Amino acid sequence: MPTVSVNTHFPGYEIIGELGRSNARVLKARHLETGDLVAIKHFSLNTDADTLRRFRLESQLMTDINHPNVVRVREVQLDMPMPFIVMEWIEGGNLRTLLGEQGYLDVSNTIRLGLQVAEAFKVIHPQGIVHRDIKPENILFRPLPSGEIHFLLTDFGVARLHEQSQTMTGQSLMTYEYASPEQFDNPRGVDKATDYYSLGVVLYECLSGKVPFSMTDSAGIASFMGHVLRTSPPALQIPSEQYLPPSLETILEWTLAKNPAERLNDVNELILLLRQANVEQLQTSRSADRRVPVSSRTVAAPVPTPRPLEAVASVPDEEPATGTNKWLIGLSVAIVAMLLVLAVLYKTHHKATSTGTSVVPDTTTVANDSTETETMVEDTTESSSDYPVEATTDSTKTESPSETVAEPPAAIPDSSRTVVDSTKSF
Repeated sequence: MPTVSVNTHFPGYEIIGELGRSNARVLKARHLETGDLVAIKHFSLNTDADTLRRFRLESQLMTDINHPNVVRVREVQLDMPMPFIVMEWIEGGNLRTLLGEQGYLDVSNTIRLGLQVAEAFKVIHPQGIVHRDIKPENILFRPLPSGEIHFLLTDFGVARLHEQSQTMTGQSLMTYEYASPEQFDNPRGVDKATDYYSLGVVLYECLSGKVPFSMTDSAGIASFMGHVLRTSPPALQIPSEQYLPPSLETILEWTLAKNPAERLNDVNELILLLRQANVEQLQTSRSADRRVPVSSRTVAAPVPTPRPLEAVASVPDEEPATGTNKWLIGLSVAIVAMLLVLAVLYKTHHKATSTGTSVVPDTTTVANDSTETETMVEDTTESSSDYPVEATTDSTKTESPSETVAEPPAAIPDSSRTVVDSTKSF
């Protein structure tokens, strides 16, 4: 291709330098009217009219999207010898550069990447936009003042331009390693499920430092496709110092499913699992951090320890007194209860004795002598305070007139003599 002045092809922009080149050439430029830094990506591939039409439609939709996890498309120019798009400038770089420097991402940053890409899915998929080419080169980042990494998704719909190429050179090999199984059979008929598969490959690589299926120079496309279509991904291996949340393992298993119908392709479910993985990661980190402060506080503050012991020592002095008081109260109650029982038994016995002696005489005679009985009761009241036993003697004496009415049985004279004898003792 003949060399031409880039200023001729990109009017209104000042070209600062070239950032990279693969299937597309990426330039750093400045918008002359606003002074904003931008990234211009132009393509060297020949495409058919239908592909350009679809790319124009999706790119136009992208210009209307303003989301923190989506690189904003500022301008689309397809009626040029080399079609190009203008995007906002992201100063950090792309995920491929980050993985090249570190080898892998820690679990926390991997979860953050998944959450932010899922937020981008939530915006583009409802509008019918399928990315088709999610890979580290198309995930940009910028460092934040807090030290965290902010991720953004870029190059929406650009994969349509790549589908026309029949060669596999340079960066296009990496695209095949992130392609879903259905992209090998019908690349133009894929839906949003293919983006979830590609994201699963990216997460797998971030954790382990390598993709599930690698296409080497010695392996042909047929052999590689066979592995992708029929072989399960190798077991994930991450550095031993890191903890892999179970929910993150579930995400990798569900997003890398071969069948699109069985694959995780719901953004809300993906976000829920990622947040759960984040909670599991935080719980593990905090439980490990809590062990150190507890021991340090115990060693650094031994002085306050005797104070609670004094307070505790004073408690037993009060408890025995409380127990003794309760015992004395209980004993007093028991004694009073016994006295009441004895009094009740005495009265019951007294009534029973009176009733037994008055049954034998005639009831009419007893009624006539009720006055004398009442008098005798008054007399017993006066003497009961000193001699309670003599009340029985007086009550028996009141029954003596009944003996003149009828002859009592042989046992009654004995009781009369007993009464006489008690009188003598009086």
